[in-house]
Order: sequence, then C-alpha cells, then structure tokens
Amino acid sequence: MVLVVLALDAADIRHAEEFSCDNILLDNHTKMESVAHRLDHPHTGEAWPSIATGLHPTEHGVTGHGSWDSAALTGLSRVAHKLNISGSIRSAVGDLIKSSTDQEWTLLTVDDPTFLDGEYRAVHNWPGVYRNEALQYIWRLFAQAKDDEISKETFIREAYTEAASKFGWIHEAMSKDVEIAATHIHILDVLGHLYPEDRESYREVYEDVDERVGEVRDTLGEDDELLILSDHGMEVSWVEEDDDYGTHSWRAIASTTLDSPPEHALDVKSWVENNIQAVDTKRTATDLPEEQLRELGYIE
Repeated sequence: MVLVVLALDAADIRHAEEFSCDNILLDNHTKMESVAHRLDHPHTGEAWPSIATGLHPTEHGVTGHGSWDSAALTGLSRVAHKLNISGSIRSAVGDLIKSSTDQEWTLLTVDDPTFLDGEYRAVHNWPGVYRNEALQYIWRLFAQAKDDEISKETFIREAYTEAASKFGWIHEAMSKDVEIAATHIHILDVLGHLYPEDRESYREVYEDVDERVGEVRDTLGEDDELLILSDHGMEVSWVEEDDDYGTHSWRAIASTTLDSPPEHALDVKSWVENNIQAVDTKRTATDLPEEQLRELGYIE
C-alpha cells in the first residue's frame, strides 16, 4: 500500500465545491482547521511544517521569517518577530532589502520529527521540511511578474509547468516500494493571488488541477490511498463574506479515499501514522563499481 499525499497549497473547500472538483474532494472531505502565528491568516511557510510535525508554529519555530545571508539581518529579523512587528511591515522591509542589496532570504526547515521522515517515505518538496527551493523559485517569479520584470504570460506558463513536474514525480514515486509518496504543489496559491477577481480564470486553474488529481487517482493500485491537504484557501471577490481579495482564507481542505479525513492541521501527522502500512522489503547490498565512482569523484 502507498499513501499518496498531495499538498495542494491554497485549495479552498468552497471553491472546490463551487467548481465541482470531484477529484480534489475525493470520497470524503472536510473543511480543515489550519494554524497561523505571524499573520492573521495561515501562511505557507508556517502551516506546512505544522501539518508535517503536528506542532504549532511557536513550537517548531518556523514562523515564516526565514534566514538572510547576513547574520546581522537574520538577527534583526528575529528581533522584529519577537517584538510582534506586523508581518506586512516585515514583508515590505524584506522586499526593499532584496531589491536594493544582494541579500537572499531562505525559508528555514524544522528540526522536529515529521510524518515524511523515513527511508520508505518519499517526498519531493515540502515547505519548511524538505527542499524549499521549489517554493522560493515560484515566489521569486511572482515577485518578478509583480514588478513587470517578466510578463504575466511567462509567469503563468512557469506556474503550470512547475505544477506539472510535481504531478509527474508523484506518478513515478507511487510506483515504487514506498509507504508514502508526498509532494507540495503551489499553483492554486500563486494563480489565486493573480485571479482573485477573475472567477472564470480561477475556475480554469481548479479544473486543470482537478484533472491532474484525477489522473493520480486513476493510477492508484487496489490497496493504495490518497490524501489531499491544503494550508489555507483564497479570498475572492465573488464570495460574499470575503472582503480582502487575494489574501488567504481559513477554508483549508482535507479529503481522502479513506473513511474520514483529518479535521485539524495538527492532527495530520497522527492521522497519517495511523493509516500507513510498512513496506515489506528485504534490504540487499547494491553492487556499485566503487573504484570507478571514486575516480569520478562521487565518493572519497
């Protein structure tokens, strides 16, 4: 059995229902309670490590402020965080630093145990846990598009191809001897920020993602299961109670092919541990050409 976990950033349960995304909703779905600390709404850099660890951001310590190349800037960032200076102000200052210096900001990763840990648990990328560069790449493109350094069309193309690469990885990983195959996909978030007042364009994004989830669903083996999670939703102009279009909503989703999905972000880790099956694989030595690898510099 493989438990496939698709972390669909910003998948909003209301939008999935409105757009009839049966594959995203799966057999059983619920509005999942998320977490927030740095901002008034859930934030990608905080929520995903919380989902993976079962810990609040104040416990695992990855609260979205990241680390700068400069130790001094990192220290000032920590001070600003402790003083509770608003996230929007810190973000604006960070944008100014990046635009006027050669400093780079890096999202931190947790030290605490996660449900993604283990030799037979395959993860492609997961914000705050493993390989943050994919998320930082798409964020960087978004900033370039916002500043007219690249065209809107280029950004949309890159957002779709980046998402497609994650779905392709899932298809390959789930065919191997693993307990978990998990990846984070950011397209609903970045294009949600682009289309908060364009219902039909956002519908097209949901329909594309739903079709790709359907392809994963169709590939599941007889004993395989699928879990879909999001960290938050997206406020939009056509939802009456939304008033800050393009910001994150509290309408996260959890859906699954199993009986009942987790109802809170901090419950996901225990839910996963209760629903996986260990891989029955005998370890065998790999006969590698050691001398040749040493000559090529792969090993010392």
